[in-house]
Amino acid sequence: MPESSQELTRACREAFEKLCSEVSLGLEPLGFRRSKPTLWTRSHEQTVDVLSFFREGTTYGAPTSASVGTRVNLAIRVLNDDFEGLALNGPGTNDFIGRRPPGYHLSFNARSFSQYDRCRDDLVRFVREQGLPWFSEYADSVALVERGDSPLSPEARERLREALAGNSEPAAIAASKKLLGLRKVEADG
Repeated sequence: MPESSQELTRACREAFEKLCSEVSLGLEPLGFRRSKPTLWTRSHEQTVDVLSFFREGTTYGAPTSASVGTRVNLAIRVLNDDFEGLALNGPGTNDFIGRRPPGYHLSFNARSFSQYDRCRDDLVRFVREQGLPWFSEYADSVALVERGDSPLSPEARERLREALAGNSEPAAIAASKKLLGLRKVEADG
């Protein structure tokens, strides 16, 4: 009997959640904690490194097949930034020639779990090999403000400059923490 659309949707959603939970275990030694269902964060004094995962292979939220693809985007969020959304200002897995970074397999079958282990391991490997060097390149807040190739918008740079001068806005910091799910992570400690 053919699988219903609802059954396929449930299978893909549960498989993606399992993937995210298991990837979390591999990201923790790298300093990232899951702060929202598809966000992992690593906090610094003035900024937060962000990993954002997206499930591919859907249309209007419903899967188009049992194949679950995952896209990862990197971002640096200035805590003092008052922008209401998350700017995905860093590279992602789709920024590579051929749509995927060479050597990374970032999809699996939600029914058979074929390629699941490889996908899970390659997501962590992508963060380790591509993400960590990128975050390290922009780890210094002063350089993040001054470098011509900074990924920050002019507004975010100015907000970081203000924070470095001791002029942070508590409301902006609280809003950034809420946006990133950091209040829960801090409470869980």
